[in-house]
Amino acid sequence: MVIALAVVCAALAAAAIYFAVRFFAVKISLREIGEQTQEKLRECSNAPVAPQSRAREVRRLCALLTEQTDALIDARRRYEEGDRELRRAVTNVSHDLRTPLTSASGYIGILERSGLDEKQAEFLAVVKGRIEAMKQLTEDLLAYSVILSEEAPAAGEVCVNDVLEDSLTQFFAAFAERGIEPQIDICAERVVRRADRGSLSRMFGNVISNAVRYSGGDFCASLSPEGEAVFENAAPQLDEVSAGKLFDRFFTVENARGSTGLGLSIARALAERAGGSARAEYRQGRLRIVIKL
Repeated sequence: MVIALAVVCAALAAAAIYFAVRFFAVKISLREIGEQTQEKLRECSNAPVAPQSRAREVRRLCALLTEQTDALIDARRRYEEGDRELRRAVTNVSHDLRTPLTSASGYIGILERSGLDEKQAEFLAVVKGRIEAMKQLTEDLLAYSVILSEEAPAAGEVCVNDVLEDSLTQFFAAFAERGIEPQIDICAERVVRRADRGSLSRMFGNVISNAVRYSGGDFCASLSPEGEAVFENAAPQLDEVSAGKLFDRFFTVENARGSTGLGLSIARALAERAGGSARAEYRQGRLRIVIKL
């Protein structure tokens, strides 16, 4: 009886050791599989996922993972190539449209000075407005495609305070024309970041331009020592859903005449390229654009 019990205990101990070894072997294999899969996806490698384990289930799992990751890598390559082709097409079309649109604007200028009657002048003003909108769309498309396709310009130390002040100064005439008295609060501390000054200037300019165009009558801008720039204005034409789409490409509110829907998209792309972020908040009829650098 004692011998039988000893045999059973020995068998159980052997089984426990066997399963413990298998468990740790599988654990090691899974870690290897995870590491190899991550590297494969990161490097877009064609190498198979192949840990040292010879267990049938592990090898079957590796074969399945290799097949799926290869398909994913191939899909990503096709997407990236298609995206590059699309950006090249947008850039080429934008360049090709520039010349005829500029020529059309020139001819309209000649017609405006040719002594048109009131009705003809009215029709010509409509045509001129449409051509100007097309020119703006062309410029924005070209700028957006360039931002997405080119590497970031060489960065240097830039004082964000100075760039924001210069950007706001360029819109003082537009503020006055709209009857807006801007409230500006820029911190005394110098906020210095490694970035391209021209890109920051365009980013701020697009945000301010959007605010001037759609403000409900006021405008506030501030910059904190932490590098957070906030632009706020009344926006009764918006709601929370629309505000959440403001950075989407080609999104415009219903009364956004003359807007291409790319200005804020370009601003966000520039903010992210500078290592920052951009977001929109909407509360109680007021829009806040927050750019963190």
